[in-house]
Amino acid sequence: MQFRFYLSEAVNSLLRNWVMSVAAVVTVLVSMFVLGLGLILFFNFQDAISDLRSKLEIEVFIKNTATQEEIDALGEEIRAMPEVKSVYFVSKEEALETLRESLEGNEDILDALSGNPLPPSYQITLEDPEQIEEVASRFFDNPVVDNTPGKDPPDGVKYGGETSDRVLRVTTIFMIGGSGFVVLLTIASILLISNTIRLSIFARRREVEIMRLVGATNWFIRWPFVMEGVISGVVGATAAALLVLVANHFLIESVVEKMPFLFNATAVPTFTLTIAIIGGGALLGAIGSTLALRRFLKI
Repeated sequence: MQFRFYLSEAVNSLLRNWVMSVAAVVTVLVSMFVLGLGLILFFNFQDAISDLRSKLEIEVFIKNTATQEEIDALGEEIRAMPEVKSVYFVSKEEALETLRESLEGNEDILDALSGNPLPPSYQITLEDPEQIEEVASRFFDNPVVDNTPGKDPPDGVKYGGETSDRVLRVTTIFMIGGSGFVVLLTIASILLISNTIRLSIFARRREVEIMRLVGATNWFIRWPFVMEGVISGVVGATAAALLVLVANHFLIESVVEKMPFLFNATAVPTFTLTIAIIGGGALLGAIGSTLALRRFLKI
């Protein structure tokens, strides 16, 4: 019964103050739409970064003089490392075939070679790319690895030292910056909604004061306004979610084909994003209206 009363009061308030209600809905719509676009970009960049990080690998070249037992022992040592996700052995023959494919149209260059000078190698992918330098350093002094004596850094281990460091640094900055951007948008949305709801409460301040004087509890007064904020938030966020889905479809249709390395059609979890936007709008409406009510409920 009380819920029906609160809902009725909230709806009546929205209809009576429809101009302010529209302002609140539009505020939520704009805020959640911008937030939704930010999340679309965030998901796509995160997917691109994860793909880039997953391609970082260590390549350990083995001396041509190494015996099969030494090669197998090195492979077992690598597989025993807890940081290692996968290991792939590249034989001398496979390395030569890969080089031949990369020289398509110029294969005759290899015909001048006597034998196969390319060394076998292990390609190592890690669970955490952040540990790539630490793991690579374990092979710098390994006698089976084809390192040139006295060369610094060792040339028998390839892991893109500076490149991997740069990639990891940029991705870390992006993740921190993206999270900060989402937090700032959330705070801005709460403040905007709070100010809009406050205008609605200010228009009914005498009604609130009278209810306080006759003994109404804080929550009895607060619930209709909270529900008003929630309704405004849900309506605005639902409209924003629809616009975000349209925008995401446009990105998939128009941008993915041109920049497949940056945007992925499956990177954005649309259902989760829709629920998050609508739920976020309802939460922001509730928080905004609650914050706006605090000054009017002081004794």
